[in-house]
Amino acid sequence: MTAGRLAAKKPGATTNTVLYRCPTTVTGSTVVNVCNQSGSGASYRMALRDYDQVLHLDGPESENGGSASTYQFAKGNPITAYKLKVNPGFTFADAIPGTEFTTTNASTGKILDIFKATGTVTYYTKVLPISPTQYTADSLAGIFVGGETITGGDSGYTAVYRGGDNTQGFLQLSSYGTGVTSLAFSRTTGLADGMYVTVGAADSTDTEVVTIDASGINTTTNAVTVTRAQLGSTARTIPAGISSNAWSASATVTTINEGATYTAGDTALTVTDSTGFVSGGVVLIDSELCTIDQVNGNDLTLVRGRYGTSDVDHNDGVNVTLLVDNGTYLVNYFSEGETVTGGTSNASAILSFLTNTDALINDRYVTTLTNGGNDHIFNNTMALNIDLTYKFDLSDATCNNYPLKFSSDAGEGTNATPAGTEYTQGVSKVGTAGTSGAFTSISIDENTAISLFVYADGSPTGSTTGVGFGVSVQTNPSYEEIYIYDVGGEPLVAGDSFTINNVTQTVQAGGVTAGPYGYVMGWDPAKAHLKIALGEGSAVFADNTEFYDSPTLNNGTRILTKAVSGKILSVNNIAAADANRAAGTYVSLTADATGASGDISKARFTVAVDGSGAATITIVDGGEDFAVSETVQINDSQLGNGGGAALTFDVATISSAEQTSQTGLYNAEDYLYYDNAISANETEKNSGIVVGPGQNLLVYSSAGDLSYVVNGFESPSGDLPVVNMTKVASEEGGGAAP
Repeated sequence: MTAGRLAAKKPGATTNTVLYRCPTTVTGSTVVNVCNQSGSGASYRMALRDYDQVLHLDGPESENGGSASTYQFAKGNPITAYKLKVNPGFTFADAIPGTEFTTTNASTGKILDIFKATGTVTYYTKVLPISPTQYTADSLAGIFVGGETITGGDSGYTAVYRGGDNTQGFLQLSSYGTGVTSLAFSRTTGLADGMYVTVGAADSTDTEVVTIDASGINTTTNAVTVTRAQLGSTARTIPAGISSNAWSASATVTTINEGATYTAGDTALTVTDSTGFVSGGVVLIDSELCTIDQVNGNDLTLVRGRYGTSDVDHNDGVNVTLLVDNGTYLVNYFSEGETVTGGTSNASAILSFLTNTDALINDRYVTTLTNGGNDHIFNNTMALNIDLTYKFDLSDATCNNYPLKFSSDAGEGTNATPAGTEYTQGVSKVGTAGTSGAFTSISIDENTAISLFVYADGSPTGSTTGVGFGVSVQTNPSYEEIYIYDVGGEPLVAGDSFTINNVTQTVQAGGVTAGPYGYVMGWDPAKAHLKIALGEGSAVFADNTEFYDSPTLNNGTRILTKAVSGKILSVNNIAAADANRAAGTYVSLTADATGASGDISKARFTVAVDGSGAATITIVDGGEDFAVSETVQINDSQLGNGGGAALTFDVATISSAEQTSQTGLYNAEDYLYYDNAISANETEKNSGIVVGPGQNLLVYSSAGDLSYVVNGFESPSGDLPVVNMTKVASEEGGGAAP
């Protein structure tokens, strides 16, 4: 129990000031002493408020002619806009309101509920080249963020992070153009100045031969300076992670002994001395690279024009030089075993990959929930929750020729061997992939197949395989986002974790949305006014702050609401009567236009037209974001289509999201004293003032010479009841979703 001096302030003149605020868990028994420290008389006001803010919520309100708000708020119950994104997440039944947690970083809080996206969830989709790159075991520290640049600690090589897990990252890498002469190698051991490097496969016509320049090897960064397009090869675009070989001339050298020109296309070569030449070896003849298929005495069987070089004629007697393979390297890639670090997250991991083959890079569907964002990630398997519609927006140009389809029986759907079938239940396809407005959507319900495959069905058939991902339909889903309140201790950060019901939840990168939180102190559904007491350490609620209401029924359905400004409270300047306007009552109409900023999609009006064509406007839902004097228009087509002029009227008054501020008064009844006179150099004692949980004392002084001291004690109190929604698990282990 706290006792003694509870608060003391000397506020400025004519300024409402919160003198003392009682926590929601205690009751304060107080005496307020007011001291006039000047030689002149003054006056003061004191109010006892049972709220910190009064919010004006969206939706209908019967005071303005509509139906009363359907939101449910129980006094004492928490509300919050503080969201946390965690992995693996909570089922509805497991996110029990009021559950306390403490993280490994000493952050504390309480769970209110899961956050469930409603209606349609839109994934903005691209097709990007993605390379799955392994980490060494247990090397991941922190959480990488989709779309951030990761940089090699040794090489300085960069890539864009496109998702992953504890074992690997999906990386988007860029190609090198034909003019680039500084190439990133996976290592430089075994390299030397003057060596040939074949960038690509032996049998590929796109392979390019480069030579290492003098002093061209940086053993710290593994950057190698080269001269491009050697041995008659053509400078090509160098893809990321291409397998390459380094070659040097051996001491094994012979000459052509054909007795004539060794012509192009001839695979049988007689040499002066085949000693040291072996099957599988690579030889250099002038500017042509060949591989040895067989050695029979001094006769070599060759495969001509290898590694991007040309099969051409060679004079008799020219040298045939056996090359030494100095190893396989990845070019345009990270260094072996280096640590990469995220530029945004500062997460890090140690890379582990093989260099004997090309890095695996495939075009993949990558998605984000952010319209216009660049935080797209690839998911091997995407969880889609029941009762939601998922829309894959394919407007981005990278989706051209990658129409997105579903299959329930084959990973590549109709392009599989044997061919599967396209899944169409609940699926809608609009437009052409890669053009504005194109999308594929799927509505998930109890009849949707549990396991699905997403695939790309481009042209020609089978040309767009390897792009898609798996889908797992969640009938009792885990939700990654939860609402929390009474947040305290150390700040919540990505990577922080806590354990509930033997499950460890980890805060995801970018997963902390530090919104306000508090407790319900009163609710007027006729006015849609919500009285709240702010939680300790909470920010204030502001315009467009979204939060759930607080039903108390078992497995009740929470409804998302928000505080709104610009809600129409009254109208004026209704257009004059028009005899051509059809008489009747037209219910819950949406405006056709406004003169400024208002959101006409949410406002609703009932229009009663009498026999003279005069209209009466009833506000069903005032909407949001309107401005005073803004003109609203409802076309005659909604008013019986009798040929009258469009009906116009003006916005007269609007709401403020914060109906009553932290220093404002909602009711005149809140005053304990009003302009109470106090003489010069006098102290007044105001006894017996009980301040309940979540209540506060507000003072106002006519002059700046008045000081206030609150003495008394605080005792634990259950006077502010918390009657939170109870969750009852179903037979399947879940409950009703909010």
